[in-house]
Amino acid sequence: MNNKTRHAWTFLAGCLLLLTVCGAIFAGGRTVYAAKKATTVYKGVDYKRVYDFNYYMKRYPKVKKICGSDPKKAIRYFVRKGMKKQHQAISTFNVRSYRYGNPALRKKYRLNYRKYYLHYMKKGYKTAQGKATRTGIKKMKKPVTVYKGRDYSRTYSYSYYRKHNKDVRRKYKDDDYAILKHYVTVGIKEGRPGNAKEAARIKAEQQAENAKNGTITKDSFVITSCKIRGNLVKVKALNTVADGTKVWLFAVPSYAKSLSGYKPGASGVVKGSTITLSVPLHKNKADSVLQCKFCIGVKSGKKYKIASNEYYIQNPEAAATNKKSFPKAKRGTKKGLKTVIASDEYVQKAIDLKCSHVIADFPLEGFLNGSDLAYEYEGKTYYFSSSILFYQSILKKLRKNGIVVSGVFYLADRSLTRYMLPSAARGDRSRSTTFSLNTANKKRKKLEALFSCLGHYFTTGGALMGNWVFGNESNNYRTYCYSGNVSYATYIRRYCESYRMFNTAVKSQYKNARVYISLDHNWNLSFKLPGSYNAGKFLASVAKKLRATGDIHFDLALHPYPSPEQDPRFWIRGPLVSDTSDTQQYTMYNISVMADYLKKTYGEDVHIILPETGINSKYRGKEMQNAQAASIAYSYYLTEFDPNIDMIGIHREMDDPSEATIGFYVGLYRSSFHDPKKSAKVFKYMDTKKWKKYTGKYLKYIKKGASWKKLVKGFSSARFA
Repeated sequence: MNNKTRHAWTFLAGCLLLLTVCGAIFAGGRTVYAAKKATTVYKGVDYKRVYDFNYYMKRYPKVKKICGSDPKKAIRYFVRKGMKKQHQAISTFNVRSYRYGNPALRKKYRLNYRKYYLHYMKKGYKTAQGKATRTGIKKMKKPVTVYKGRDYSRTYSYSYYRKHNKDVRRKYKDDDYAILKHYVTVGIKEGRPGNAKEAARIKAEQQAENAKNGTITKDSFVITSCKIRGNLVKVKALNTVADGTKVWLFAVPSYAKSLSGYKPGASGVVKGSTITLSVPLHKNKADSVLQCKFCIGVKSGKKYKIASNEYYIQNPEAAATNKKSFPKAKRGTKKGLKTVIASDEYVQKAIDLKCSHVIADFPLEGFLNGSDLAYEYEGKTYYFSSSILFYQSILKKLRKNGIVVSGVFYLADRSLTRYMLPSAARGDRSRSTTFSLNTANKKRKKLEALFSCLGHYFTTGGALMGNWVFGNESNNYRTYCYSGNVSYATYIRRYCESYRMFNTAVKSQYKNARVYISLDHNWNLSFKLPGSYNAGKFLASVAKKLRATGDIHFDLALHPYPSPEQDPRFWIRGPLVSDTSDTQQYTMYNISVMADYLKKTYGEDVHIILPETGINSKYRGKEMQNAQAASIAYSYYLTEFDPNIDMIGIHREMDDPSEATIGFYVGLYRSSFHDPKKSAKVFKYMDTKKWKKYTGKYLKYIKKGASWKKLVKGFSSARFA
């Protein structure tokens, strides 16, 4: 801004301030924001029944700071952001009150607050019920107690269960339907009382049983919380034993089967139905408990025996010293490319292609087999490959150019790191590409150290990797996460132990890292696919196991390949693809349905990315570069304008010879950067001012007479202006 412009703005600002003051005087001391004619209309919809400009500006000073005195900005902010935040924008309507007072609407709309505003605007304002509930309701009316036709009101109270279960309250907010479901499907199994009467009954019965038998069982205590608080780890548990019982808290390795040989970290005496015990965290010291599992023990003669469930630290990010904000893309779009970053050539190509995101693979064996980088971890020195420092420098270059980097971490070696595999996976591995990790003995400490090392170097020194994807399509147990010939329950347990180890190591270094579970697109197949579990079933099992052993946060990395995979025209819906969340496969055709379902099922705070979106340029031996170019643009726009998805990674920069042998030609280039396909320019310009020139001509390959605005919900060219 030049000096003349700055002076002009200063003068104008002074005039506006004077007008505001004068307006306040004439309004009897009330500030009236009327610099421009206030509007209640946004995109053709009149929000006058739920929105008043002057009231909104006065009630939310932060919004006024963002929007100034511009009515158009204010109404846009309210509709696009304020509704999600449950803002009250008029004195005569409070959306929380309206939601609390209308059980039928809660069942229909759940936590989608925008729907409540719209319902009131269209119907509610006319009805007696709507008028009675539009303001003043501060306590939820008639919380649901019926789940799948059964009434749980005798043993369940919404207010009690929500109040006494912080993990439930944090995850489900005040969604009475989700909270009841948790009680029925999780709480009852874990022994969580649903109301005060039930809590008293459970404790009395258990105390009577214990007194009768004179014993305490492994179920006498239920750990419900295990969190870092400052330099301590605080463990809270429910109990059903008699007051005065002495107990001890143990922090032991994940592979420990008993308490034999381990010393307790704290002790306490039971008084009441809950008990809290604390031990020092001692991060990165020899006696660190960061990666330990916690349990409560009691004495049996001279030995200790386990008297509770096993639980892990739920908030490892609280131990992180690196608290930088999650990195943002300089260009501000969701466009990404999965590429090699082994040299400056690839880095420069990512910059030339105007990437906002880059996704790169990091095979762990390359780091494990080196010995020229020393790293101190929990009182011991470990040695890894100095290639970690090389990649740190590459990440720094990408970050310097405003590119957000996502890493995919897996173990692909078949011989040099056999000790890192579970014992059952060391036999027949001929059909396996990547492997499960060994968490069953002390050798896991080297993996912990490696993940801690990567978490440190890849988020410091100018590098700031934001997205950390653990494994590749982990529901495919034969090819991509080989754990040997083990049961489903064992497979889930091992995966959860490995994922938690990775998550804890990374987040304890960088607070705002996002750590992802990777899934293929076989969501709910009606037939058994050899060597693979359905992604939907796998995710539900993993989420349940993580909840039961310490509700750690996870994010999701989806691979929406077309169906069939080699046909780039995903808009031609295959027989396995539907518009519902129980679809057999998800593709870009129904990705918005899936993203919405996943957010509602696993929490609005779950981040969703598409780091490997493979789109072929050949199908059944026929060149289909036009369809590939159209599909890349279409996939990107569906992602860019879907608020539930953070990023898409087109897979990949160049055709890979090993993929080509099985019919996949998914690169933007053929065998070198001197041999581009039509999709290369489409990718480069589809999120720039030249978007129309380079993508418009490919619309006809999707549908005759189509436009991006008709194809993509919420599409706006203003995003690329």
